[in-house]
Amino acid sequence: MMLLSLLPFVGNFAGAVAAEALPLSAAWRNRALHAAVGIVFAVVAIEIMPEALEVLSGWQIAVAFLVGGGVYLVAQALIERASGGGSRMWMIYLAVATDLFGDGLLIGSGTAVTASLGFVLAVGQVMADIPEGAATLLTFKANGVSRRNRLLLSVSFIVPVTLGAALSYVALRDQSESAQLAALVATAGLFAVAVFEDMITEAHEAADDSAISSAFLLLGFAAFALVSTGLG
Repeated sequence: MMLLSLLPFVGNFAGAVAAEALPLSAAWRNRALHAAVGIVFAVVAIEIMPEALEVLSGWQIAVAFLVGGGVYLVAQALIERASGGGSRMWMIYLAVATDLFGDGLLIGSGTAVTASLGFVLAVGQVMADIPEGAATLLTFKANGVSRRNRLLLSVSFIVPVTLGAALSYVALRDQSESAQLAALVATAGLFAVAVFEDMITEAHEAADDSAISSAFLLLGFAAFALVSTGLG
């Protein structure tokens, strides 16, 4: 399970290394953010909610989603206060860390059900994390962070994904299916607020925002749908 949890980190770091090595423009950072947002929405819509709707009631889904989103809003407020309302760069960092933590939750809780489900979820997250890693590193670069520090920040993303996987596996492996799915819906709440409040906001504030960028969001969603279906 812990080895599977490393796959999303590897995808994220591969995207960061690619962004560091290639002369990618601000336009490509914008498109990468849109693609990552589309893939995250696909994770929620295709991987999480259909499973939850088969087991949980409407009020259970609503409460779990609110709890997950609320946790992100509290963390967001604390970071903004600590930084004096500082750079959105740190909110992007929080959004990506939250996404990777959610990836870990998905992998850990999926593996708690069956090892094969954990494997499918792990492989499915990799494609979302490649453009996400590239967009994050380009955001660090745009904010004047040195090459050494931006690579170190990218490496630090190993912590939330492995922590999320370990916590969810230990906490959920002996729990009911309802409890496991409620945790996944809470993760969906984290994802939704993260992409709306920070990732898509950062993308729309860029001068290179265009209809092409929106097309990358659609392509990200479609690509994940095809891969998810192919993985069964």
